[in-house]
Amino acid sequence: MRRDDYLNPFDLKNQCKGAVNRLQENQKALQIVSRSIDRFAKDSEIESAAFEALKRQLEDYKILIEGMQAAGCAGSSDFHMLAGLAGDEVLDGENIYSQMENALNMKEGYLLSEALFRRKTAMAEEPLLSLYYNRKVGQYARLADNSQRLYEKWREKSERFDEIAAATDRLFTDSESIDAWIQKGLAEIAGTFQKGGYMTAGGSEWRRQIINAGIRITMCYRDKGGDQNGPYTLWQRGEETDREYMRELVRGYEEYADYTDEDIEMLLMKLNSEGCGYVAFANIIADEYRRKEEEFEKVFGFPLFLENVNGNTYVNYNRLIMDLYCASDNHNKAEIMGAEYDIYDAGEDRSETVGRGTTQEDRIYRFERYMESYGLEARIKNIECAPNQVYKRCEEEMEQGKRIIISTCPVRLVDDEDEPAHMDGGHAMTVTGLTDDGRIEVSSWGERYYITPEDSDYTEPEKNRAGDAYIKIQSVKFNEPKER
Repeated sequence: MRRDDYLNPFDLKNQCKGAVNRLQENQKALQIVSRSIDRFAKDSEIESAAFEALKRQLEDYKILIEGMQAAGCAGSSDFHMLAGLAGDEVLDGENIYSQMENALNMKEGYLLSEALFRRKTAMAEEPLLSLYYNRKVGQYARLADNSQRLYEKWREKSERFDEIAAATDRLFTDSESIDAWIQKGLAEIAGTFQKGGYMTAGGSEWRRQIINAGIRITMCYRDKGGDQNGPYTLWQRGEETDREYMRELVRGYEEYADYTDEDIEMLLMKLNSEGCGYVAFANIIADEYRRKEEEFEKVFGFPLFLENVNGNTYVNYNRLIMDLYCASDNHNKAEIMGAEYDIYDAGEDRSETVGRGTTQEDRIYRFERYMESYGLEARIKNIECAPNQVYKRCEEEMEQGKRIIISTCPVRLVDDEDEPAHMDGGHAMTVTGLTDDGRIEVSSWGERYYITPEDSDYTEPEKNRAGDAYIKIQSVKFNEPKER
């Protein structure tokens, strides 16, 4: 910290809040532009070679827009982090240095007085006078110690400023990197639509870099979350190396230590039948560790991101989903004589290939237990609210930095094209966003869908043929101790 440094955390937090609000408005504007491009490109009444070429250029502009959105997400996250780093204390370099100097000056004066009275003590001939001088020695020694502690207190404030400054060095680097690739992309595609053709290099590096950066930063653009059928599909269609790590992972858990390939296949079929809750939490874990992939690998023992042969990044959802599932499924809390125990219920499921799914209480116990097994803290909380309050409560929880699992019965979803995806029974999903028209954006089966909380199936459950319709939400907060 320099003498002329100054940090007012309250001003900084207000500035960060304003920056986040502006970025959110930018995100909405970019989303409108992106949807307008989609509508225009899908106009079936226009058919020509030139229009096909124009659509290829528009696809490149969409990649650039996604890059801007990813950079905005990174920027918002960094502004939130900066506001959190600021603390609640004004750090004024001039005042801190003056106080440190004053404390050292006082200490020096007290030490001189201590030395003086030590000499007087040594020279005193009368016992009472010697005792008085000796007390003065102790008094000035304590004052010198107090001055040193006062100096340390102010020095700690200086070091706190330095810690904040060092932490900010890591902020905004991702958004700056994406911005650089966006500029390269804009430069390359400028003026390339000529005479009805789009003359640009298809394999330009800027496309891959922007898409990969977006996946590493946030869900929703090219990455739409995990799929409960993903592990089974990988087992069926993947390479032998994929099956080998899957065998090792499954057999690494005591309950499945002796599983054959046939047993593993049936386990993965069961995961596909009941795994929505596990995928919802796996999505949330992955999202928590974006931009912290080194920390993720250190904690969980495998990488969060992988690359295919073309150098394209993707999230290692299948391994995370399998690890969470094998560690947690059929585990329940039991209480015996006031003590809590974990028990594994082998008879919980309907069959070897069809599971019963997870309840809200299952998810609280199993997911918190999973995080604890890795030395991490997470708190999952049921949010009680009526269907017409679900959107607002999601908004409130997300503003506090929490993530949301939403579960519905029956399933009433629509995709980006407003095509319905309906089914009976319950289903748990990860909330990935909120729309201006009151819908909730979710990740399900590795795709993006939308829920209308005030659908009549939820507001008038008694009229639903299943008779047990509901819409429920849970909030997830990391690094927060559980209530005891």
